[in-house]
Amino acid sequence: MENESTSTYDGATGITTTAVSFHQIDFLARSIARKLKNDKITHVIGLARGGLIPATIISYKLYVPLLSYGISSYDFSSEAGEFEINQSIDFNDLKNVIDPHVLVVDDICDTGDTMHCICDKISLAGIKAKYATLYTKKKHRKFLDHYGVVVPDSTWIEFPWE
Repeated sequence: MENESTSTYDGATGITTTAVSFHQIDFLARSIARKLKNDKITHVIGLARGGLIPATIISYKLYVPLLSYGISSYDFSSEAGEFEINQSIDFNDLKNVIDPHVLVVDDICDTGDTMHCICDKISLAGIKAKYATLYTKKKHRKFLDHYGVVVPDSTWIEFPWE
């Protein structure tokens, strides 16, 4: 059924893979948007690729522009903390907006590296920001302002666009 997630467990690795549906993505994104409706967000930044769909939903619900930031910490480097940035934002340009306040959205906060990297860049520009993901590992809950579901470290989320 399209509204339900399915899970499989790999006994050899101890990893549970959970496939989530577009319906679940939509529900979680709209729930986050409802929580932020009074926060005076001026822009939503979707982290490409996984954060773009939830960020689009949230930007529509908040009636604010959507920006895209292409960053990845998976599969491109064996070095921890190294990223491939293929689409950036000049955060200083956002200072042209009166009292800029961005919401950064990703699909999951797994290692936390991507969110911390973008947080550092936004902080350097002096822009107010909030951070939200649909799914997060327990250890990142305090860093995020909003999240949909906490998943165990032994869970891998498979999104419908993967």
